Amino acid sequence: MKTFIRVLIIIACTLHYLPAAAEKPRQLSWNDLVPAHLLADDPLANMTEEQQDLVYWVINTLDSLPERGPDTEEFYKEVDAAIPQLRKAGIDINELMAKRKLLQTSIVEGLNDQRVRIPGYLLPLEVSAKKVTEFLLVPYIGACIHVPPPPPNQIIYVKIVQNKSYQSRNLYDPVWVTGVITAKSMEKNLYLVDGSADVDVGYSIQANIIEPYKE
Repeated sequence: MKTFIRVLIIIACTLHYLPAAAEKPRQLSWNDLVPAHLLADDPLANMTEEQQDLVYWVINTLDSLPERGPDTEEFYKEVDAAIPQLRKAGIDINELMAKRKLLQTSIVEGLNDQRVRIPGYLLPLEVSAKKVTEFLLVPYIGACIHVPPPPPNQIIYVKIVQNKSYQSRNLYDPVWVTGVITAKSMEKNLYLVDGSADVDVGYSIQANIIEPYKE
């Protein structure tokens, strides 16, 4: 009889432990937020260093130029001269830009509803007496304030669970965020010193633990 009771106690303890073990979060890196097959494909791999530099320059310039029109045609002269040079070498800048957009906007739907833990920098959206309840988590300091912002799949919208908050010390506090992740594109309005801007976001986390970053 004592043995039977002992076995029941062991089973009960084991059953109590299993949910806790299952709740252990998966630790993510920022690369984990990009589909692996897209990371593995490097469209610049067979280019010379000079060609790569020119491609980067053309793409970054096109990203930062105002919309093309009669009043802005002058800005496009150098780019228009570089594109035929790349085409002559078999490099299609439009195809590269399409691949780049796919790399930046694709999300990993397999992460949906997983409990995860990821480090990053905190950019507050909702603050009351330095107690943050909603924020954007970004991979580097200065993200979203400087143009252009990180790609959507490198920005996470974090909402801390009800009745909890995080005591923020500074803008871009380094933190660990733990919670349930959702892979779904959305738009969030970020207030800046000189106004506000809509930011495209690829993921959200319902967070129950926010901790100062420590390795």
